[in-house]
Amino acid sequence: MNKKKLILSVAEKIISEKGYSNTTIEEITKRAKVGKGTFYNYFKNKEELFYLIIKEGLDNLVIEIKDSIEDIDDFFERIKMGIEMYLKYHQKHFYFFKILIQEKPFLKNKKFINFWEDFFDRWDFIKKGLKKQIERNKIVDIEPDDILYSLLGILHGNIHKWHINGRKYSLVEKKDAIFNVFINGVRRK
Repeated sequence: MNKKKLILSVAEKIISEKGYSNTTIEEITKRAKVGKGTFYNYFKNKEELFYLIIKEGLDNLVIEIKDSIEDIDDFFERIKMGIEMYLKYHQKHFYFFKILIQEKPFLKNKKFINFWEDFFDRWDFIKKGLKKQIERNKIVDIEPDDILYSLLGILHGNIHKWHINGRKYSLVEKKDAIFNVFINGVRRK
């Protein structure tokens, strides 16, 4: 692992444990076993490091989902696989999701609001599929953004529950329940 990735990984774990405000650069460099100069070779400050943790985490999430569904033709199977990959990603990177939960107030500043807008724009591949299904009369005619936000809300609710319960079960086990709740709410009979 290169030093930049090592610093990001160590910082992600510490921030998830102690929170952004209670985490120091000194603590990150000490645990990563690198000097402060090495830290500053890669990052201007702790805030830049923090934003990069969030950006890379969300970028990797979208990439993994896109890659996992690109060869699946059936829209509903694509959604099911996307749900599974979303849950797998959060299960594997639980420190990352914990940061998103506990640092919500910090993530509401103007700089980060633009980032969130960009993140939601990256789900166009799902929104296009939703539009096609609406046109084919396979799902109800609801704004695709609203459908996508609803799906993300269902996913995040289940991820929160998993965290609150101490991660005692496999989050991926919930994929079928989430899929059924989501699809049966929009699929025409």
